[in-house]
Amino acid sequence: ELTANGPRPMGVGNIPQFYLGLLVQQVSCEKLLVDAYFEHSYQKALEALTLNRLVNDTKKAHEILDVLIQENKDYWPELK
Repeated sequence: ELTANGPRPMGVGNIPQFYLGLLVQQVSCEKLLVDAYFEHSYQKALEALTLNRLVNDTKKAHEILDVLIQENKDYWPELK
């Protein structure tokens, strides 16, 4: 909810364990991506892609990340 004092958290009650696991995994992926950007970390970007449910494989994550880096070299920081 958005109020005059800013956003206010909304309660959603108990989240079933299965859905909670999916949420935690997605949030972890997103946090790792943000960390990778600000820390210029290839490893954290790789970990984030590996956690992504659409990738979920380290070898595929390496391939995808390398292509993303190449295609976005003018926009992304150099990852180490």
